[in-house]
Amino acid sequence: MTKCILWVALVLLLLPVLLLGCSTPEPTPSDEPSDDPPAPETTLDIIKDGESTFRIIRPELWASGGEGVMAAVELRQAIGEYTGCMLPITTDWDDQDNNDAIFEIVIGDTNRAISSQIPSDAPKNAYYIIAEGNKIYIGGANEQATARGVDYFIDTYVRTATAGTLSIPVALRHEGSFTFKYPTQLFVIHTIKSVLDNEISTVEYNDMVRLISSLQGRVNKNAPNTGIYLYQMFDGFDAFWLDYISEDGKLLEKQTRRDLGRWEEVWEVFGSTIKDAGLVVWDPNAPATANVAATVCSVEGYLPVRYDTGANSLYTWLTKKGVEVKLSLVDMFDGKAGTTIADTDIPSTGSIKCDPYLWALEKYGERVNSSMIGYILDGATTVAENPMYQKAQSTNPDWNQLYSHDYLIYNECFFVDLTCVEDELPCDDPSQPMGTDAKTLKTILQYFYDKNNGKMAKLMGFPPWYLKYSNYGSRGKLNPTELEFAFTATITQYNFAKEADAAHPAWMTNGSVYTHYVSTASYENTTAPLTEEFDEETYYFTIYMGDYDSSAWFKSSVPIFFMQDEDRGRYPLMWAFNPNLGDRVPMVFDYVYENATENDYFVTGDSGAGYINPDMLPDLDTWVEYNEPYLAKYDMDIVGFIITSQCKINEEIMEAYAKIAPVGSFHNDITTQLVVYNNETVYMHLMNEIIPSGDDFTPRQMYEYLMGNGTNFAAYRAVNKSPTAINEAIDKFIAYAQQRGVTVKCVDPYTLFDLVLQSGQGEYIYGE
Repeated sequence: MTKCILWVALVLLLLPVLLLGCSTPEPTPSDEPSDDPPAPETTLDIIKDGESTFRIIRPELWASGGEGVMAAVELRQAIGEYTGCMLPITTDWDDQDNNDAIFEIVIGDTNRAISSQIPSDAPKNAYYIIAEGNKIYIGGANEQATARGVDYFIDTYVRTATAGTLSIPVALRHEGSFTFKYPTQLFVIHTIKSVLDNEISTVEYNDMVRLISSLQGRVNKNAPNTGIYLYQMFDGFDAFWLDYISEDGKLLEKQTRRDLGRWEEVWEVFGSTIKDAGLVVWDPNAPATANVAATVCSVEGYLPVRYDTGANSLYTWLTKKGVEVKLSLVDMFDGKAGTTIADTDIPSTGSIKCDPYLWALEKYGERVNSSMIGYILDGATTVAENPMYQKAQSTNPDWNQLYSHDYLIYNECFFVDLTCVEDELPCDDPSQPMGTDAKTLKTILQYFYDKNNGKMAKLMGFPPWYLKYSNYGSRGKLNPTELEFAFTATITQYNFAKEADAAHPAWMTNGSVYTHYVSTASYENTTAPLTEEFDEETYYFTIYMGDYDSSAWFKSSVPIFFMQDEDRGRYPLMWAFNPNLGDRVPMVFDYVYENATENDYFVTGDSGAGYINPDMLPDLDTWVEYNEPYLAKYDMDIVGFIITSQCKINEEIMEAYAKIAPVGSFHNDITTQLVVYNNETVYMHLMNEIIPSGDDFTPRQMYEYLMGNGTNFAAYRAVNKSPTAINEAIDKFIAYAQQRGVTVKCVDPYTLFDLVLQSGQGEYIYGE
């Protein structure tokens, strides 16, 4: 078909649209001329007395269904709705139709002269409305700006119009602005293990994930300005949450998606970004430099790569492609006592592990985030020659916590991996002077405590007991729980609250995407107790479903327990979700609040808005201040598990937590079973823990605890268990008690605390 025939077809197609609209007024005889000069016009009439000579014009090249086209259609519909007059709408495709004498509302960058009046350097978030002669222009530098201009025009002039009338000020010139949002381009990277397609080593797999996760953190940090998001598809949970945040009205709705399954595809899209960033090269002979490289990436943007001159290494491939090494950490550190640390006046610690961290603190401490630290594995378990790699049960990127780098780099964190144990040599640096790891760790914590003016800060991570520092695999003298307690007590002294990415999963993908998610749910918790009178012949209990003080656990467990477990809601269950996790995975809170049954109750996990030991805090008031907005946001007023370092709760802690959680809290002090503080706030011991089994061990354990604590009340802790498993344990417990002539009843925590107050049981303490 020739172009001329196409034009004829288009004219015939558009003819009904062009003819549709207000009636064109017939010319009327002029009145007798007056000697008085006419009054100046103050308004430009688009519609008068139900008639108009205007039509709407938009660019021919705009895509059908695009934001600009839809804005033009919405303008026509709004004018029709509020005035009763439908204007014709067409495109600027016919140059012969470009006539200054024709009355037009021009939408966007058309071939009409008035479209060229907006500045050539117009900001992307600015829109303009200009009236000149017979033309009214609405538009900006892009379709999104044009659509916002149309919105303003509709709200300001159309919605205030009366039937049969629409006018604007003569010679109107208006400039407005809005919060610009680029159209979303989503790149989904699937598992890529090497720059080659053949089978490769785990070492190269780690190198690739470290690079991609670091790049991801930098790319996603700038996503609001570019509209580009980088997402990694590691497992089914990543697919689940991507589907959820892509729903209408959520972060990635209407995104354009491209899947990248090979390194060549990643390079095609992000090669120029990688070249612009350049590299920071870490030294496999000093594995702590892997964390230093991550810190450098947080600040400078250089992407971390392991030094390896092998023919097929990632380092070799990138440098051959012209990616510049902007900083090399190779051979910078030797840990020799009696010398100074490279390029500083700092005396060496005598540790090749600790010196790099003090160097990084000196060079980048002032530039990194003062309120968040990444406590995450260094490079030892990603270097094949290192004993830690050779003894590790698994050395894949997930076990090495490499997927978590994106969120930490996004937040410009300082990275560190040191043990807190002072009286043993660490398994990954046994030649250092005794206690050097712990001393260096405390130096870093003190630095950030001072930098943050003593306010609460986050430590993202958990002692990596499965690879280092514990008696698991004979890598330390403390068992994993003892190491956990020692570490928590240490960091709490410096006002660090832990987001406990404990094994396993001890890592989390895509935090740098999720943190952009804007919550859409209404956070209304079920907080009213049931109307129930205390019966002294009945024993009451509640179940704590934890421990969700880690985004990694929270993200992976909720799809299973909330989506797939049909038995959820049969009994009231107390879900322990630390509210500070909403900074990293806000969409998970939306999901659980949207899908909660009437028997799902939300409280905090360990020990409020972050895992700390309140008895080790330098200042409880600072902790209270930190918690209050988090609990208020999610409508929580119960702390599910206060964990003190010595398993002792005192009046000072009760007074502080009564401000955070006025209804009550559970705790780990078995010597203080039940306390009522100031006649209103209940403190109850939480039995640790119930593990459902096929025999009668669990119901017997629950029964003996309840009957032996001297009250009619108990609370039981379950860790990462399904509602089905817990409901079966509850059924067995009730039956076990009935066989012994005892009535036990499962209630929600609000009803439990209300019944405690009715009963008068427990010790009553009155604060100031």
